[in-house]
Amino acid sequence: MSEFKFFEYSPTFRVMMILKALEDGITTHGEIASLAGIVPSLVNKYLKKLKDEGLVDNPNGRYQITEKGKIKLNYLYLSYLSEVVDLYGSIENKFQDIFLKLVGKRELCIFGAGVVGRMLERLITTRSNFHIVAFLDEDERKIGTKIDGIPVISLEDKFQADAIIVASFKNGEKMVRKLLERGVKGVYQLEFTGDRLKLTWRG
Repeated sequence: MSEFKFFEYSPTFRVMMILKALEDGITTHGEIASLAGIVPSLVNKYLKKLKDEGLVDNPNGRYQITEKGKIKLNYLYLSYLSEVVDLYGSIENKFQDIFLKLVGKRELCIFGAGVVGRMLERLITTRSNFHIVAFLDEDERKIGTKIDGIPVISLEDKFQADAIIVASFKNGEKMVRKLLERGVKGVYQLEFTGDRLKLTWRG
């Protein structure tokens, strides 16, 4: 993510957060440092630089943002939002294979109610043309609960879906076999290829 300046504690991000803190009336070095992701001893260094650029001032011994600083902050906000859009596009590109494989399939089940399954659920539910009817899982502690309002059921429960996605990198092969042995159709396995997620049809 080196092309993104705001999603790491970069100098650009720190300047934006320091200006934002001053605009909000936050002046203690500890609070500013926490927001900007720096140690308190670096706050003075940043404030001095911003003062030299006319973005902040301290007429009463207390730093405050200037009109020029507010303009700069608005510019940084705009740049930040632009990066959010670019990041969204990058994510869409990396997950495109998933959505293409699911074209024409509305009712979905996710086998695996762990971290990977929950991540996949949140990704898929951003698209209104998909409906996740249930999570499948073998963990008795999860069965009978709900995740984001979606029921977690066992493999023994009856369910209907256009596709079942196996969401586990560690136990994926074993989970696929369990579904196929039960005669389940429309089984897909979530896999990584390079830096992209893809769905592989397994039966």
